[in-house]
Parts: sequence; structure tokens; C-alpha cells
Amino acid sequence: MSALPRRMLWTELLFSYFPIGAKIFWQQMLARFCFLFCLWLSGLIAYALDGLMTDYILALNGHLSIFGTFFLILFGSYYVPLTLSNVIQNFRPMLRLDDLQFQKFSDRLERYSYSSLPCLFIAIGFGVIAGAPDQFQQALAEGFKLHVVWNLSVSFFGWLLGATVIWMLVSIWLTIFLISRQSLNVKLSPETITRFRELSMLALSFSLFYFIGVSIGNIPFLSSAPALSLIEIVVSPYLFFIAIGVVGILFPFYNIHMALLKMKKQELSKISEESEQLLQQLDEILAKQPTKQSSHQTIAIMARLFSLQVKERHVKAAQEWPIDISFLSKLMVLGLIPVISRVVAMLIIS
Repeated sequence: MSALPRRMLWTELLFSYFPIGAKIFWQQMLARFCFLFCLWLSGLIAYALDGLMTDYILALNGHLSIFGTFFLILFGSYYVPLTLSNVIQNFRPMLRLDDLQFQKFSDRLERYSYSSLPCLFIAIGFGVIAGAPDQFQQALAEGFKLHVVWNLSVSFFGWLLGATVIWMLVSIWLTIFLISRQSLNVKLSPETITRFRELSMLALSFSLFYFIGVSIGNIPFLSSAPALSLIEIVVSPYLFFIAIGVVGILFPFYNIHMALLKMKKQELSKISEESEQLLQQLDEILAKQPTKQSSHQTIAIMARLFSLQVKERHVKAAQEWPIDISFLSKLMVLGLIPVISRVVAMLIIS
């Protein structure tokens, strides 16, 4: 069975042309920084040739976007697919699939997760919302100067990176959703939640970079309109992005919860049916004249009933959610990162 991933995101396809190791972390990060530095330098040259170099240097928001938000997204585009592929492989024993079925399942996930077309369509949608047609008309009116062309190019690149974040979130959701739709090979017990620890850690890691990226990406916009009260801090564009992040992370685990709940009900139903059959057999044996053979049968039935009672207690004690309070508390803390950054930005401005 071939190793994952055979396909890759468009960002990783871009960096695959660099003479670096695909799994050497520091080389990957250095390549991303160098790429962004070249992007920043091209902007400096474009503005300088148009006689606007001072304006470019003083545009701190643009520098923050390139070396902050863009870098975080490029880091996530390396970390998330690599970790996601490892999670899928590690989940192999938990799925009731043979090798061929699992290969088809993983191929299906790859086709969805590493597709570039959704990123392109989402980026176009971002462009329409952000007023790209108006920017294009303005560029036509100004004669497509170098700095205008550069701004349009970097804007589209930013929209494409933002779309990639959305699609990575969808990929994580889709992976968890499709896993929950498979027949799970999980033994229900109070320790069931530990089998999903790796998946929950992946979700937390992604949410960390997501909320940091939201904070950095929106600081320039919100810094121009400082909040006047705590309500205005909370009820801001951050609220929309926070809601997307929290719901996007939590909703897939609900599917696994439903799968575990279904398994639990089925297991308890089987235990109940077997217990009723054993009790019926026991009543029939006790109704007859006692013999040596019937005594052995009675002991065997009683032992089996005791075993079923122990099994029933374990199944009832099994957690129905693949996440716990610790996960939720960490996610809520991460969700507050944009709000805290908003408060800090307001204090700095004031």
C-alpha cells in the first residue's frame, strides 16, 4: 500500500520545485520565508519604479500581512496535510476496512483534501466580496502602473491563501466526517476517548494557527476604527471568524459522537437480548427436575450473566464524545485570541 500523500495542495506543489527536503521542517520554513521576502522585495521594486518607495515602506499593514498572515498560512499548508495524512494512517486499525477498501477510502480523502479548484473558486468569491472588479476598473483608469499591478496580484494571492485556510478547515471536517461514516472497530470503554486524542490534537493545532491568523489579518482593518466599549470589541468582524472557527472545529466531532452513540446503543441492545435469552434458559432449567447436567448449565449461565453485567457497566461508562471538557476549554481559550489582540490593538492606538 503506497504512502500518503501522493497528491498535495497547490502551495506544496509550488514549494516542491524548491531544492529542499519535503519533510525537513527548517528547510520548508526557510523556503517559505524566502518566498515571502521575494514577494515583499518585488513590491518594493514596483513602488520604487513608480516613485512611491516611501509610501511602500511606511505601509506597515502590508508588511504585517506578508510576514505575518501569509507566513502562518503557508506554515499551516505544510503542517496540516502532513499531519492529516499521518492521522489517517494511524486510524487504520480503528476502521473495519480491508487493505483495498482503506486504499480507496484514503484516495477519496486525497482527492477532496488536495484539490486546488475549490481554493480557486473560494478565492474568486473573496475577490468579489472585497471589491476586485472596482479595483480592476481603478487599475484600468490609472493605466496599470507597476505598483497597481503588484497590489492586484498580491491581493489575489492573499485571497487564494485565505481560501486555502477555508479548504484546510473543510478537509479536516471532511476527514473526521468520512471516518465517522465508516464502521468503527472501537472497543467501548471509559478509555474510548483516548483513541481519538490524535485527531483532537490536530484540530486544536489548526485552530491555534487559524485564530492567530485571524488576529493578525484583521488588526490592520480594526486599528483604523478603535472600539469604544467591550461590546464593540466582542461584536466585531472577529465574531464572524471566531464562530466559523469554533463551529468548523466542533461540528465534525459531533458526527463521531453520533457514531459512538449508535455503537453504544447497539452494544447495550445486544447485551440486553442475550441476557433475556439466558434468563429464559435459566427459568426453563430451574423448572425441570434438577440433575448434575442442569447444575453445570446453571453455573455456566450464571457466569455468563455476570460477565454480561460487567460488560454492560463498561459500555455504559464509555464516553459518547471523542472530546472532553479539556478540549473545549482549550478551544475556547484559543477562540479568545482575536478578542485579546483586539483589546491590545485598541490600547496601543489609544
